[in-house]
Parts: sequence; structure tokens; C-alpha cells
Amino acid sequence: MASIGREEALATLADGQAELAQLLARLTDEQMTQPATIGGGDWSAKDLIGHTAFVEEIALATLEAWLRGERPPIAETFTPGNTDQQNAWNQERKRAWPVERIRSDSEATHRRLISEIERMTDRDWTLHRPFEGDELEDLGTELGEVLGAPGKPFGHAFAHLPDLSDYVGQVAS
Repeated sequence: MASIGREEALATLADGQAELAQLLARLTDEQMTQPATIGGGDWSAKDLIGHTAFVEEIALATLEAWLRGERPPIAETFTPGNTDQQNAWNQERKRAWPVERIRSDSEATHRRLISEIERMTDRDWTLHRPFEGDELEDLGTELGEVLGAPGKPFGHAFAHLPDLSDYVGQVAS
């Protein structure tokens, strides 16, 4: 995956966040917590908010490690295991959080991610992998993959919009 520029990355992140927010704003707190309504029936809308924040937490950990010249501990940053196991761990970690805490945590994480990307220099953005790896990759490309969806660097939110839109269309007036 080729690196895209910071401005395009920021625009994609903003667009995805805005579309999520627009749909989520149409749900009541009760609808937000209705289980098994998003993601093939596994998540609530609240869980989806927690998940998108989790992906951004992983991106922040990746960015910080990379700039220190260290291998990003993506698999070990929060819990060992594959993506499904990590998502399940995160869902359980945030299960008892009220909707307002999930929202505020997600918003704070997103603001921090945007701020960190905006503060980066062009040199930081194009910094090649400072450790051994399978491919010669730069930080912008790595972040695009962490925050991406198939065929859409930095577009993770877009992978979840169809499920969320379907649910909102069923329950919101």
C-alpha cells in the first residue's frame, strides 16, 4: 500500500468520523446499547464506538513507538492474540462503561490522533521503518494500514458504516 499524504489522511479520518457521528446522533442511549445489532450481530453501536477508539489507540501506540525507533508492539500493546481476540478483549474492557464515557473517550482519542498527525513533520511522515521488517515501509503507510479498511488507507470507519447505517435505518426515525 503506497503512502498517502498527511492532508489526505486527515481528510479521510475526518470524513469517516463525521459520517459515524451523523449516524450515531440519530440513536438514543437505549438504541446505542442494544446488543447484537452491529458487525454481523456481535456488537452494539456503543461497542462500535469503543472499537473505533481502540483502533485509534493502536495507531497512537504505533506512531509513538515508530518515532522512538522501536518496533510497534501492535499485537502486544493491549493484549496478545489475533484481531478478533483483541477486539473481544477491548469490548469486554469497555462493556460496563456508560455511553457518555464511551463517547468522550472516543472523542478524546480521535482528537489526540489528529493532533499527533498534524504535529508530525513531513520527515516524520515519510520516515522509513527504523527496525527490521518484511518490507521497506514509511510511517504514513503503516498508520494508513492500522487505521485502514480494504482499499482505503485511514478509512477504518468506512468499513463499519454500512452495518451502522442499516441499524440506524431500522430503529431511528
